[in-house]
Amino acid sequence: MTSRLCIAGCLLLAAFALRTDAAPAKPATRTALVIGNAKYEAAVGPLRNTANDARAVAKTLRELGFAVIEKHDVTRDQLLRAVVEFRATLPGAEVGLFYYAGHGISVAGSNYLLPVKSGYTSEGADDVTLRLLAETKLFNVEQAVADMKSAGALCNLVILDACRTTAVARTGRTRDAANPGGLSEMKPPAGSLIAFATDAGQTALDGDGTNGLYTEELLKNLRTPGLTVEQVFKRTRAGVLERSNGGQIPAEYSRLVGDDIFLAGPAPAPAPVAAPAVAEAPPAPSSPPRTPDSPPAPQLPTLKEIAKLAAAGKTADCVAAMQQYAQAKGPGDFAAEPIEVMLERVKEDLKDATSATPAVESTATTCELVLQALRDCLPPAHEKKIPFTAKALNRRGDALLLLGRADEALDAYNAALPLTPDDAYILYNRGRAYQALGNSDSARADFTAAADDKVKQSGARKLAREALAKLK
Repeated sequence: MTSRLCIAGCLLLAAFALRTDAAPAKPATRTALVIGNAKYEAAVGPLRNTANDARAVAKTLRELGFAVIEKHDVTRDQLLRAVVEFRATLPGAEVGLFYYAGHGISVAGSNYLLPVKSGYTSEGADDVTLRLLAETKLFNVEQAVADMKSAGALCNLVILDACRTTAVARTGRTRDAANPGGLSEMKPPAGSLIAFATDAGQTALDGDGTNGLYTEELLKNLRTPGLTVEQVFKRTRAGVLERSNGGQIPAEYSRLVGDDIFLAGPAPAPAPVAAPAVAEAPPAPSSPPRTPDSPPAPQLPTLKEIAKLAAAGKTADCVAAMQQYAQAKGPGDFAAEPIEVMLERVKEDLKDATSATPAVESTATTCELVLQALRDCLPPAHEKKIPFTAKALNRRGDALLLLGRADEALDAYNAALPLTPDDAYILYNRGRAYQALGNSDSARADFTAAADDKVKQSGARKLAREALAKLK
């Protein structure tokens, strides 16, 4: 994980821990501070959905048994008072939560939340002045983390949801910061977790609907019983990755200790299976009897049939069968092997292709179908979902380049690269797309990065160096 993280705003969340002790257990105490800043001055940039996100999180936490302090559009003084009020609720608490949605920046390696009407500006200030301005006009995130730890809560969860550049923030669609460097990585103290809505170099979308993208996915998983904290954020990351086509990659850092922590409680126990009742008459049929004119009920494909379709190269039929199976049984590991077979077939089909042909067009379609299968059939937290998605996007880009659709290929490579940033082949391929679009500077930059001696993929390194030689 990089030493710098672009964070798009700040959401700080907590949940309750389930513990079993020999001594009589006291009622769990769950407490939270939820803040949403949206009505920023024009120089900073108002935000569309931070207020909605804060309200949704506060409502969900109350439903989960939290005592919630909820504040909106706070100045620095109001924020400081809210933190003091929150700190008083933490001693002896089982879980403490601090949630902030709004703008955030990094100054001299420390992260700061931007209150409304702060008067902070970086224009014309040197590094020392900026640090002094930040400490006197903004709010240091580390202060909240330290307060939560020292106040005595057993478990602290912190989530940051924001964005980076003021110019982008003025559109009202992203959660930005006045410093293009974004927020810095934070190391949580023991018993804490800090989650970021997006990784370094990424933008957290403020959303066109009621909530931002990250919040929508987070709330969905937060309300799911039986998920540990780690599982909630892992599934949230997978959902955001998929919906943003790899453009936003959430990250989290955990030093949680002790028993698993569940945000919505344990999974409900399965209902006991009742013993079959003894009846004189045979049981009634589970569905109405078929008449001679009734169409036959659709038969669920078997896993063996799905594997055969994949091996035979019948991609459309295979994906349709997988989707039918996943709809009936739920997404599962069953999808991994046929998806891998289809991706390998695409690789072979493209290996010797040099121009636009019907076969290449078919390959581009196959990649689209594979992406659908990944979305519908492989669980969000599956270990192969991200690398498979990157491969499908990369190979789709290769097919689109051969078809003369370099702009679409560039979009595919841009979506693939954040998923597997160490893949030099994707970097090299993106350089080819830039080159086809006449952007020699960007092409040279990608080729140079892929040709670096530190690159482990020797094949990509060789291709990149050959491409660089032709550019000169």
